[in-house]
Amino acid sequence: MYNDLTENDIQKMEEEIEYRRVVLRKELLEDVKEARAHGDLSENFEYHAAKKEKNKNESRIRYLQRMIKTAHVIKDETADDEVGLNKKEIGRASCRERV
Repeated sequence: MYNDLTENDIQKMEEEIEYRRVVLRKELLEDVKEARAHGDLSENFEYHAAKKEKNKNESRIRYLQRMIKTAHVIKDETADDEVGLNKKEIGRASCRERV
Protein backbone atom coordinates (compact mmCIF):
# COMPACT_ATOMS: atom_id res chain seq x y z
CA MET A 1 0.00 0.00 0.00
CA TYR A 2 1.29 3.41 -0.92
CA ASN A 3 0.72 6.64 0.96
CA ASP A 4 -0.07 9.74 -1.09
CA LEU A 5 2.16 12.45 0.36
CA THR A 6 3.37 15.82 -0.82
CA GLU A 7 7.00 16.90 -0.61
CA ASN A 8 5.98 19.12 2.30
CA ASP A 9 4.49 16.12 4.16
CA ILE A 10 7.68 14.12 3.68
CA GLN A 11 9.81 17.04 4.86
CA LYS A 12 7.72 17.38 8.04
CA MET A 13 8.04 13.64 8.71
CA GLU A 14 11.81 13.75 8.21
CA GLU A 15 12.04 16.67 10.63
CA GLU A 16 10.02 14.73 13.21
CA ILE A 17 12.24 11.68 12.77
CA GLU A 18 15.36 13.81 13.23
CA TYR A 19 13.92 15.40 16.40
CA ARG A 20 12.91 12.02 17.81
CA ARG A 21 16.35 10.52 17.06
CA VAL A 22 18.56 13.38 18.20
CA VAL A 23 16.65 15.02 21.06
CA LEU A 24 13.87 12.80 22.35
CA ARG A 25 15.77 9.49 22.19
CA LYS A 26 18.55 10.85 24.42
CA GLU A 27 16.06 12.24 26.94
CA LEU A 28 14.12 8.98 27.10
CA LEU A 29 17.28 6.88 27.48
CA GLU A 30 18.34 9.14 30.34
CA ASP A 31 14.92 8.62 31.97
CA VAL A 32 15.35 4.84 31.69
CA LYS A 33 18.84 5.00 33.24
CA GLU A 34 17.60 7.18 36.07
CA ALA A 35 14.64 4.90 36.79
CA ARG A 36 16.88 1.82 36.64
CA ALA A 37 19.03 3.31 39.38
CA HIS A 38 16.07 3.30 41.79
CA GLY A 39 16.45 -0.39 42.52
CA ASP A 40 14.35 -3.52 41.99
CA LEU A 41 13.13 -3.45 38.38
CA SER A 42 10.29 -5.93 38.89
CA GLU A 43 8.39 -3.49 41.12
CA ASN A 44 9.75 -0.25 39.70
CA PHE A 45 6.86 1.59 38.03
CA GLU A 46 9.08 4.47 36.91
CA TYR A 47 11.33 2.05 35.03
CA HIS A 48 8.43 0.36 33.25
CA ALA A 49 6.85 3.73 32.35
CA ALA A 50 10.18 5.05 31.03
CA LYS A 51 10.72 1.90 28.94
CA LYS A 52 7.19 2.19 27.56
CA GLU A 53 7.78 5.81 26.49
CA LYS A 54 11.11 4.89 24.92
CA ASN A 55 9.48 2.08 22.97
CA LYS A 56 6.64 4.36 21.82
CA ASN A 57 9.23 6.78 20.45
CA GLU A 58 11.07 4.01 18.60
CA SER A 59 7.78 2.72 17.21
CA ARG A 60 6.85 6.19 15.94
CA ILE A 61 10.25 6.53 14.24
CA ARG A 62 9.76 3.19 12.45
CA TYR A 63 6.21 4.15 11.46
CA LEU A 64 7.35 7.46 9.92
CA GLN A 65 10.23 5.78 8.10
CA ARG A 66 7.83 3.21 6.65
CA MET A 67 5.42 5.97 5.58
CA ILE A 68 8.22 7.78 3.75
CA LYS A 69 9.57 4.58 2.22
CA THR A 70 6.19 3.63 0.77
CA ALA A 71 5.18 7.17 -0.18
CA HIS A 72 3.77 8.03 -3.55
CA VAL A 73 4.75 11.68 -4.01
CA ILE A 74 1.96 13.87 -5.31
CA LYS A 75 2.10 17.49 -6.34
CA ASP A 76 -0.14 20.21 -5.01
CA GLU A 77 -0.66 22.41 -8.05
CA THR A 78 -3.36 24.66 -6.63
CA ALA A 79 -2.88 28.41 -6.52
CA ASP A 80 -2.46 30.21 -3.21
CA ASP A 81 -6.05 31.48 -3.30
CA GLU A 82 -7.55 28.04 -4.03
CA VAL A 83 -8.47 25.18 -1.76
CA GLY A 84 -5.99 22.33 -2.09
CA LEU A 85 -3.89 19.79 -0.25
CA ASN A 86 -2.61 20.85 3.17
CA LYS A 87 -4.42 24.17 2.97
CA LYS A 88 -6.88 25.38 5.52
CA GLU A 89 -10.11 26.99 4.47
CA ILE A 90 -11.89 29.16 6.96
CA GLY A 91 -15.56 29.40 6.31
CA ARG A 92 -18.51 30.80 8.08
CA ALA A 93 -21.60 28.75 8.72
CA SER A 94 -24.91 30.51 8.58
CA CYS A 95 -26.94 30.20 11.72
CA ARG A 96 -30.68 30.35 11.65
CA GLU A 97 -32.95 30.58 14.58
CA ARG A 98 -35.41 27.78 14.88
CA VAL A 99 -38.94 28.80 15.61
